[in-house]
Amino acid sequence: MRMIIKNNQFCLKLLCTVAVLFIPFSCTDNFTEINMDKTQMMQVGPKEYAELFTHALHKGLAWSTTDDMSRMSSTLALHNCGYTACGKASNDQYEQGLGWQNAGFKDIYVDAVPTLNLILESAKREGYTTAYNVALIWRCYLFLLATDVWGPIPYKEAGSGKENVRYDSQKDVYYGLFEELKTAVDALIPQINLNPSLNVFGNGDPIYYGSVVKWVKFANTLRLRMAMRISNVDPTKAKTEAEAAVATGLLLENNNDNAMFEVKNFAEEGNGMPRMESFYQDVMSTSMESVLKGYQDPRMQEFWAPVQASATNQRFPAEYKSNIGGYHGFPSGADPVEYTYFRAFSKYGPRFVDGNQLVTPINVMHSAEVCFLKAEGAWRGWNMGGTAKEFYEKGIMLSIKQWRGSEISDDSIQRYINSTLKPVAPEDHPYYDPPMTDIPVQFSDDREKQYEQIITQKWIALFPLCFEAWAEFRRTRLPKLYPKKYTVNGNIDLSRGMIQTRCPFAEDEKRANAKEVEKAIQMISGTDLETIPLWWDINPNGN
Repeated sequence: MRMIIKNNQFCLKLLCTVAVLFIPFSCTDNFTEINMDKTQMMQVGPKEYAELFTHALHKGLAWSTTDDMSRMSSTLALHNCGYTACGKASNDQYEQGLGWQNAGFKDIYVDAVPTLNLILESAKREGYTTAYNVALIWRCYLFLLATDVWGPIPYKEAGSGKENVRYDSQKDVYYGLFEELKTAVDALIPQINLNPSLNVFGNGDPIYYGSVVKWVKFANTLRLRMAMRISNVDPTKAKTEAEAAVATGLLLENNNDNAMFEVKNFAEEGNGMPRMESFYQDVMSTSMESVLKGYQDPRMQEFWAPVQASATNQRFPAEYKSNIGGYHGFPSGADPVEYTYFRAFSKYGPRFVDGNQLVTPINVMHSAEVCFLKAEGAWRGWNMGGTAKEFYEKGIMLSIKQWRGSEISDDSIQRYINSTLKPVAPEDHPYYDPPMTDIPVQFSDDREKQYEQIITQKWIALFPLCFEAWAEFRRTRLPKLYPKKYTVNGNIDLSRGMIQTRCPFAEDEKRANAKEVEKAIQMISGTDLETIPLWWDINPNGN
């Protein structure tokens, strides 16, 4: 039986229920057109929790990896974090896809969060504490994703049904999420201590199939991620939250803990990554080429594919035709003339080729990230339970194993860890930029280089989690990426080193909730520009 079929009776009833309960809040008018009897409300109880949770997981991921919002990943975050470049000029030159942002806001605030609220309200009323707290953890994940894109967001009043829904400052959102995650974990740990195999939602949870202990690990990892995000703006709070998360002893520690959303049981949409190259013309960036090729990184063959000969690229000039058979990156924000030749650059690797939408799971969170978070924490002097070098090397080991599995030996990975190879200049392209950095993989004795190494390897390990990689790039301005050559966005001055630091608020939301959006704009310096730094972003470079 498929978990979600777009037109099945349950989903229709669910959408009608969500529409009735949350239209006053919503950012879109789409649901007002649903032909339904508004007096016939769906009764939500424990029997519906599993399907509701499936829907909330799916829609929560849809905005970044599936459905319409694969476009937001493809045209925004994947480019902004340095993973990809694009064969459509404007997509890779800080163009704002306003309609796609509307869809992203809707996926969270009209679909995912209201669905989770149905679970939370019923579970609290009926005394189902396990279901309540696991649903709360996923809602925290979605709010974090949203606030790191827009800044102030509807949080405390999200899903309230109010005509005008208040936005909360990003600081208040972060502090609230810290508290909610702690509450959920504190409630769940005694339960899993009594029953380590405790299960909730079962097959309605395509990430962990109901394993409560893994959701606790996910929550603590999310808390650690958040703590590191605020480490520059609120170091005392960051240290306290990070050490508390680590002290639980329950984080994503190995690849069996990886949060991966299985898509094989879905009728459609699945993983949006496999269609991004074919539709949006995404290819490997020169930054990726420089780092992966220079390190002779064993993940290259999983992330990217050698350039395949085609009737088109075999007619290209010699300097582009020579790319056939090798791994080659395209410059971000290239000269528009160069876009003619994007087919001479590396597309996504075998897992992400078009046709694998219902085969390749959606990446949500990786255990390797925990190691790099601990490495940075230890580098900062926090009590992480080990040294920065130990966590750094373990993170690399876990990441390579995640992608290459048993086909690569521990000895081979150790040789990579001990390697003194450095990034190289991109090959066979008229820009011929030198490498942006000279750091090797082997952990340095130089403290400043250690930090760059940790963040650079974390960037590699996060692939393809582009929204998290973009957030970390904004926080650290690392790894050292090749700057974009051109932009079609007049708000971004490349000569000053400016980057996109947020998304403007959704246009539909500006119309439906204008007064509260205007108040939110005043929280971020009074302008809704994509160059306004978020609360935790205190880097001076360009912005």
